[in-house]
Amino acid sequence: MVRVTARSRPGHPWVFSNEVLTPPIANLVPGGAVELVDQKGKVLARGYGNPNSLIALRLYCSPAELPDDPALYVRRLREALELRERVIPGRRSYRLCAGEADFLPGVIIDRYEDVLSVQITTRGMEDRKPLLRAAIEAVIAPKGVVFRGDVPLRAMEGLPLEKGVWWGEVPGRVPFEENGVRFGADLVEGQKTGFFFDQAENRAWLASRVAGARVLDVYAHLGGWALVSMKHGAAYAATIESSAAANELIRANAADNGVSVDVLQGDAEAEMNKLPPGSFDVVCIDPPAFAKNRKSAGVALGAYKRVNQAAARLVKPGGLLVTSSCSHHVLPERFQEAVVHGSRSAGRRLQLVRRGLQAPDHPILPNVPETEYLKHLVFVVR
Repeated sequence: MVRVTARSRPGHPWVFSNEVLTPPIANLVPGGAVELVDQKGKVLARGYGNPNSLIALRLYCSPAELPDDPALYVRRLREALELRERVIPGRRSYRLCAGEADFLPGVIIDRYEDVLSVQITTRGMEDRKPLLRAAIEAVIAPKGVVFRGDVPLRAMEGLPLEKGVWWGEVPGRVPFEENGVRFGADLVEGQKTGFFFDQAENRAWLASRVAGARVLDVYAHLGGWALVSMKHGAAYAATIESSAAANELIRANAADNGVSVDVLQGDAEAEMNKLPPGSFDVVCIDPPAFAKNRKSAGVALGAYKRVNQAAARLVKPGGLLVTSSCSHHVLPERFQEAVVHGSRSAGRRLQLVRRGLQAPDHPILPNVPETEYLKHLVFVVR
């Protein structure tokens, strides 16, 4: 039984190590089941602990639920599947489980039709891997599953970094569809869990507004913004991506969709600075998280200012700057300020016409601000 200080946020699934009163942190079993109790000993919630992590407790069970009950994982995945079937009906590829937002902290599952990519970032869920596998087989019955345990968070939890096919058959290039575009992703060697489904709704919005346009997709990964644009009537699209392997996938994806995309390889900022001013009607810039923690938020804002300055310079007057940040630690208002300041340095004025969020297969818990991370802004550039 664990008691915590009054500073702990009611209803929040995380309890930090400095919030635990009893027992001593060192007495927690890494990954072991824990009960959170009040001063009278009444159980408030259950989960798992880790004395070696800054987040000492992760709570995801009600007083009536047990962290080691196999039925719990089946129920959680069924609820996650039902949510997706309701909010994104007809889609066969999406984020199936979004960690805390689906009440399975430390578990990310992306679905690519009949193949899954699974990421586990915490000791508690690593120890319950057999329970999770059994639940996946019961609820989804995929043809193949990739395990992506190669993120730095695992090292912080005292876990090894590893990746590969967990079970079943997984092709080297896994096919899937988004917004009428066919893609192929490398789930073992590609970035993170293979693709960024969180921008699906924002890409759909752009798709109906690019007819006849020249589009640039920066930090392109698999070319999502460029390919959806070309598939929906853009006259020309180019991508900038530093990864040679990702660029090969962009070319293959373009060929599969019967479209042509110019693929530029190199550092995003450097490549943008080589291009002539005002050469695109739409520039989409979707960088990785520049801020990995709160301390790096200031440095990240400087990076957002620089890359958006370079991007705004490339947009024709009256064109669109489509810009995003997936850094939770960068506040929305500060991100918008960085974009505006960067554009001003490029001699551009901006009119904000849209704010977007992560797609509904990445649900947000109102009492857990960490589950709302994506900032997406669309500006008309003057």
